[in-house]
Amino acid sequence: MKKLSLLLILVLICSIAKSQLLDHKFHVYARYSMGTVQTVGYSNYSLDGEILLKKNFGLNYNFDYQIRKDSINQFHTSMGILGAPVLFGIGISNAVDSDTTSSGVFGILGGLILLVLPDGLSYHYSPAYRWDISPYANILGLDFIKDKKTSDFYLKYACSFGLKSTYLFNDLITATAFIETRQAARFGWGFGGGIGLGVVLGRHDSGEIPPTE
Repeated sequence: MKKLSLLLILVLICSIAKSQLLDHKFHVYARYSMGTVQTVGYSNYSLDGEILLKKNFGLNYNFDYQIRKDSINQFHTSMGILGAPVLFGIGISNAVDSDTTSSGVFGILGGLILLVLPDGLSYHYSPAYRWDISPYANILGLDFIKDKKTSDFYLKYACSFGLKSTYLFNDLITATAFIETRQAARFGWGFGGGIGLGVVLGRHDSGEIPPTE
């Protein structure tokens, strides 16, 4: 609990900063978090990406590796990562058959569309320069779960909901703190928080001159 309390304090510290995250097109960051799920502690390591849209929304892409203090480890990704190769492969197979060329094209296009399917959505609010607050909902996820004691393997639907605060140091480096609740189906809800370090890429053409400090 002491570690979790420290992470929550870091969230509040980040919240007194300022940012214009939405001036940029992409946000890529690595995260570390810890928490509990059904009284079992966990550590979570993540590589996350976000496409930032002009209307204050973002598309989330998450790759997580969770290590629980019992025998269970989990790898998280979006549904598209699993479904896209299957549909793409079917499309390729059909494309080489002269009788099914049309379905082959649709299969290939469908696979490409599914591949870019996001894990979820975020909404961004920037109350001041260099400060961004964002609630998010990731509802299109899958967890690959391994029980090391029994060697059983599971593939489960997964989702997470949270709130993050991001501080933009300059036109490149960001620091993020967050709290969230997450679940893989039938494996219980967890609650935790963490911190992250990342970069922003590209800029939206706003036609405005950003304020100076």
